[in-house]
Amino acid sequence: MKIHKNSKSLEKLIKEINAKNAPPDGWQAADAVKKDKPEAGKTYALTGGPGARCIANGNSWKDSVVKEDQ
Repeated sequence: MKIHKNSKSLEKLIKEINAKNAPPDGWQAADAVKKDKPEAGKTYALTGGPGARCIANGNSWKDSVVKEDQ
């Protein structure tokens, strides 16, 4: 099922980009992007200042967990 009339061109472009940017030994399972989801009951920092460990700065959910002060 084609979603767009240029979908073949897009598929070809994706393959070209992947080929140009692939590691010398090819893509491995370890190269795959890990699924990262928030967990119920935890508090996460969504925003923060420069360098803060938060989602808005590109950190993972795991890295953005707010630790309670003791």
